[in-house]
Amino acid sequence: MKFTLENQYLDGAVALMQRMPLIGYQSMARTRFIRVLKDSVQALVDARKDLVDEFGLKDGNGKPVTENGNYKLRPDKISDYNEAYNKLMTQKAEVDKATYTDHKKDIQDVLKNCKLELSGDEATIYAALCDALDVNFHDEVTEKEGK
Repeated sequence: MKFTLENQYLDGAVALMQRMPLIGYQSMARTRFIRVLKDSVQALVDARKDLVDEFGLKDGNGKPVTENGNYKLRPDKISDYNEAYNKLMTQKAEVDKATYTDHKKDIQDVLKNCKLELSGDEATIYAALCDALDVNFHDEVTEKEGK
């Protein structure tokens, strides 16, 4: 399966897929899809860590300094960090991992038939996933209308 998805949607895409109530074959397809996404999520985690290493304050042992669960940045590098972080989050992760022959179609069907009520960030993530995986809702409408 091959597609691209902006980094900012990766974590939320995993959470959204995990929240979908699925059974049987669709549940299996979803689990494999999440495994595919997790490689890109880990790459993003590593990239964010690299940013903290580059722009963060360090203690006497060279470890990043945290305050209230957040990394502290060097005051003279906050702007540089924000610029690099925003660029990282808007970059598209290229997901290209072999799964099985009809996996993309199976995930498209899962997304087409999603029964969750979505709003806010979750709705945005859903739309990004549908775009990334070329989910075509028009075909479903055409089939129902008998065209």
